[in-house]
Amino acid sequence: MMNNIEAQDAKEEWIENRAEELIKNFGNDNDWQIIELLKIKLESKSIDADIYNQFIVDICYSQAKAEYMKR
Repeated sequence: MMNNIEAQDAKEEWIENRAEELIKNFGNDNDWQIIELLKIKLESKSIDADIYNQFIVDICYSQAKAEYMKR
């Protein structure tokens, strides 16, 4: 039982660390390209900063989970 908890904790920690690494990649001036694509796909003139930030977090965590599963 304890091994399962430890394994789950290790998995969550790995995913958290990897997601944070990926999120840092979006802290540059190239985000405008992603925002423009989102505007087109969402049929919107502007993208709320909170929506964009949540999008980045969600996609980075999804990527980290996928990478973990391939290990």
